[in-house]
Order: sequence, then structure tokens, then C-alpha cells
Amino acid sequence: MVFEYIALTTQGSTIADIIDAPSEVVARQRLRNNGLYIVKILKQDTVTVHGTEGKINIINTIFDKISHHINLRLSTKEISTFSRQLSTMLKAGMPLLVSISTIIDQIENPVFKKIIIDVKTKVEEGSSLSNALDLHKNIFSEMYINMIRVGESLGSLDSALERLADLEEKRNLLKSKVQSALWYPAFMILFAFGVVTFLMISIIPSLGRMFAELGKDLPLPTTIVMGISNFIVSFWYVILIVIIFAIYYFNRYKNTEEGRRKLDELKLKLPLVSSLYKKLLIHRFTYNLGVLLTNKVDVIKSFDIVQRIIRNVLIQENIARAAKLVQEGSSIANALSRERFLPQYIIGMIAAGESSDTVDEMLLNIGKIYENDIDLSINSMTSLIEPIIIVCMGFVIGLIVISVLLPIFEMNLIVK
Repeated sequence: MVFEYIALTTQGSTIADIIDAPSEVVARQRLRNNGLYIVKILKQDTVTVHGTEGKINIINTIFDKISHHINLRLSTKEISTFSRQLSTMLKAGMPLLVSISTIIDQIENPVFKKIIIDVKTKVEEGSSLSNALDLHKNIFSEMYINMIRVGESLGSLDSALERLADLEEKRNLLKSKVQSALWYPAFMILFAFGVVTFLMISIIPSLGRMFAELGKDLPLPTTIVMGISNFIVSFWYVILIVIIFAIYYFNRYKNTEEGRRKLDELKLKLPLVSSLYKKLLIHRFTYNLGVLLTNKVDVIKSFDIVQRIIRNVLIQENIARAAKLVQEGSSIANALSRERFLPQYIIGMIAAGESSDTVDEMLLNIGKIYENDIDLSINSMTSLIEPIIIVCMGFVIGLIVISVLLPIFEMNLIVK
């Protein structure tokens, strides 16, 4: 059972957390042993708020939802640590339930902690670890669950967990590299947008009033900039509504079958981005397929799992057709060569792996090669995007400055 509690430490500070225990008495005893003075403890499914305390505070509710969403997103990063710790304990000869209980005490993320407590409860009730994890597919991927299931059937759960820990660490590292590469361009674009907005809302209207008092005809660039500035100041709410509706309808469109297809097609054709995106897809396909085959997962099942990991409709269809050819008796290399979403030299490497019965190792090697290639592509893309953004920023801000200076120059010429 899971209990939520509020307690005081020996230093007098208040903490609120959850604890897994078979009963409230045991939960209280464990908290006292940890040097905590219990203020309130309630079983999780009985936690309600009544009276004056029971009035739902909207701000707190929104904050809790945001906090839960953030913790849920961060939970995926906890999987590698959980897998590594569980693998190490199982290799040391510790029983599964004891190992999970030990890990629970070390988890700080409240959402992930509740999930692992639920997994432990299901295992205690007689469920297998893979079936218990299968109830939390929003956190644990189908690939993760299937590798655990295969590890259980082969009696090598510790080894499966170790490979999964390596896989999750590599995935998190690659994801952080891509995100960090995009942070600087995103910041530059946001900064440029902020500067232009400030100029249009605060500076240009003041200058516009000054030029209007002089009663002089303004140059065309100045007239255009003034017109845009007046429109933004006068109809900012219209612009805001248009942006909100655009975001809303874009989200609806991208969730449709046609929208997903069009967007995935666009990702494969966009300049600068498409090259890196294709490499990410190839890395994800080859490395994950290699991991699954190394862990003795059936070839067709491996194709099916990897197809869902790819998250690109066009490539998913290619993989599905290739899997059907493999099921009909074709070799992996021949099936993939017909779909043509992999470079020819990779097909050759896969064919060489099949001929020597080391296709799983070959796929892992291809994945590692692309991992290094992605690092180089990220660095080159970042170094290329930065000057483009700076030039665009300079052009827009320079255009605004010139449009402001042109009337001043003309007035100086008239005075002279």
C-alpha cells in the first residue's frame, strides 16, 4: 500500500512525500526510524480534502497538474538509473522484490516513485515484472517491456536490464545533444523577436507621432514600418487570437492521418534539418533493431517494435513492407533494399552480417557509426544556423533603424 505523509525533521523543516508499506502501522514505524515526526499520514486512495480545507484551490490544482506533467516527462530519464541499479542488485544475488524495495527508497521523482511502487505491488501479487511494467506504457516503451519479457523467459533478466540501461543512457545522451544544439538558435530567435516587438510597440509609435507633427511626407520604407507598428499596437488582440487559433488548428491537423503524413514528409525534405533527421531515423532503426536481435527477440517482432519507435509515417510504412517480405522468406538486406530508406552501403553491411550470422552485431556497429556522424552533423548544423540567424536579425533590425533614420536625414538636408 502507498501512504502519503507530512512530517517534521529533527531540524524542524516540513516534508511531504509517499511511502510504500504493508500497513499504516509499519509506515509510521519506518518514518519514526528515519527520525521523522509524523504530522499527517493517509492511505493514497483515501486522501480527500473537506471543509474549509476541502475547497479546491484552482491555482494549487493547476500547479499540481503542471508539476505532475513535468515529473512524468522527467520519469523517462529515471529509467536508465532504475535499470542499472536493478541489474546490479540482481547480479549480486538479491531477490527481485528486495531489490525493487531498496531502489524505491532512493527515488526522488514522486511520479516515478509511485509507478515503481505499483510495479512492486503487482509483482508481490504474483505478476511477472514485464506484465507489471506493461501497465505503465506511458513510461516504459514496448521495446523495454519485450526485452524484459525475453530476459525473464531466458533466465537472464539481469543482463537484459544492463543492456536496457546502456540503451536508455545512449538515448538520453543523444536527445540532450540535439536539444542543446537547438537551445542557442531558439534563444537567438526569441531574443530577436523580443527586440523587434519592443521597437514596434514602444519606439516606433513615439517617432511616428513626432514625424506626424512635422507634417512632412515620409519615405516608403518608413511608411511601411509605421503602418506595421500602428497595426500591431491597435490590433494586438487580433494578432493574439489569430496565433492561438493557428496553434490550435495546427495541433488538430498534425494529429490527423493526413497531417502526420504531410509533416513527416516535410521533415524529410527541409533544408539543413532533413540530413540530421534522416541520420537520427537510421540510427534509431539500426541500433534498436540490433539490440532487440542481440536479446533474442523474434525478427518479425523486432521489426514491429522498431516500426513503432521510429515515429515517422513514411518510414514506418517502409519498415512494415520490409517486415512482410522477411516474413515471406526474404533476407533482411534484400527486404530493406527494396524500400530504399537506407543508404546502399548500409544494406551491404547488413548483407555481410547476415552471411556471417552476425547481423545483430553489424546493426549495432552501424548504429554506433551513425551516433558519431550525428555528433558531427549537430556541430556543423549549429555553426551554420548561428550566422544565418544573426544575418536575419541584423537585416530586420537594420531595416527598422534605416526607416527611422531616413526622415531625419531628409530633414537635415532641407535645413541645410
